[in-house]
Amino acid sequence: MANLLPMRDIVPHMKNWSCDITVQERQQITSSMGTPTKKQKFVFYDSEGTSVEGIIFNDDIPRMSQILQIYKKYRISNAEVRPIPAKFQTSSLTVQWVISSRTVIDKIPDDDEVMPVSFCYSKFTDLVQYMDDKTKSVDVLGVVISALERKTITKNSRQSDVQKFVLLNEESHTVLLSLWDTFLANEGEDILSKLHSYPVIIARRVKVNNYNGVALGTWFDSAILVDPPIQEARELKNWALRNTDLIKELVENKAYIKYNPQLSLKSDQKTRICNITSSQKTIWVKAQISFEHIFQKYWYMSCKNCCRAISAGHEVVFTCNSCKEKHPAVPRCRFDVDLTDGTGVIPASLFGELAEKLLTFNALEAMQHFNENVELPLEFVHNELKSKNFLLHIKPVQAQLADARQRYTIIYYSEIHDATDSVQLAMQTKDDSPFPSKDSDTIQLGTPGENSARSKICVRLSDRFDEPQNIDLEQDGNPECSSNKKQKLN
Repeated sequence: MANLLPMRDIVPHMKNWSCDITVQERQQITSSMGTPTKKQKFVFYDSEGTSVEGIIFNDDIPRMSQILQIYKKYRISNAEVRPIPAKFQTSSLTVQWVISSRTVIDKIPDDDEVMPVSFCYSKFTDLVQYMDDKTKSVDVLGVVISALERKTITKNSRQSDVQKFVLLNEESHTVLLSLWDTFLANEGEDILSKLHSYPVIIARRVKVNNYNGVALGTWFDSAILVDPPIQEARELKNWALRNTDLIKELVENKAYIKYNPQLSLKSDQKTRICNITSSQKTIWVKAQISFEHIFQKYWYMSCKNCCRAISAGHEVVFTCNSCKEKHPAVPRCRFDVDLTDGTGVIPASLFGELAEKLLTFNALEAMQHFNENVELPLEFVHNELKSKNFLLHIKPVQAQLADARQRYTIIYYSEIHDATDSVQLAMQTKDDSPFPSKDSDTIQLGTPGENSARSKICVRLSDRFDEPQNIDLEQDGNPECSSNKKQKLN
């Protein structure tokens, strides 16, 4: 008869043992890179709070996986015990139990109301420091208050299903969590079925992405725990049930789809333009904004649903090649600007509401002026920008300009009202700036006062492009076109 032991006493290569465990995590089935091996990982814990990793391989997965259900208690006997090689270890787990068809698993009564395990959660306000860092993942705790539309997209030449869920914490901050493919088919369906009761989830080992600011997404080794029996989750559930009016207001206003500077903008991480490198994916700069005062097109036609650029007339209903839905075509504001901080100049693009706010005209008004061959009255805007400085969150886009300069998209901007910051920014010159050497990976920049470095705005935006914020620009044949002639763009 096998000896019933606590988890801490079961060591690698031990035989003839049994242990009472609870399933804490049940991960997705994955494939080993470069091999046909399939595996599914679990996390087990016992009454003392000790944890080990469970794993099932290949043909044993369909036979044994369904036996082990999340949060249920079992007696496992004679699994193969082995150490986890250091390069495959996640968190603090160092021992692995290999579950096979020879492993004995018996379900036992579960009298525990709360799991005796603890997690280290990242605060929503701390997530920005992990943005776009593929070497790091985070654990977060949140209550799901809403779900966005499910979409099928093409990613890396294959179709994937994705749906974004809105997580809320007790500080009333929200963040979007994207569940992909099998996560959506399993935990996603469970969340949707409980959405009316505000399910609490622990998202483990998820990545922090740069999607309109801070956003989260599942990874191959992520785990989503839905309504886990732990104290923190129950307290958050009770808080949500006491604040249903607040949650309903958040869902109705849909503020969660907008950029949240409280989560995403870090003023202490500002980078001088001369120090921006090609490897940076998330960048905050303090700079002035300017754009050419010429007659130009400040809008493009887009899908009303996904904002993709399309070739269709205003309000013409069409089937979008991106979201596959029928929607009317609508104008969307878009134009290019120069960002200058005294150490260099970089070209950037503004889209949607951000562009309209800076332009002081909406896309429909810009389209009407253009179609009537009338220039937008922007003298006031240009004069105002000369005396203003901004804190901006930008990200690089894949396509470069014809002169090989890197382009950027402005995700968010905020005017700087601090007098000291404004004076310091104005006093910066290229002579006292630490320009990098030729051997560095710093991108090619313009410098203030060099006409050749300025991004020309006289461009054709009617050409079709793949992404609304990744547009292939063509330089106009007459970059110095006069605003007086009001030459129309094709």
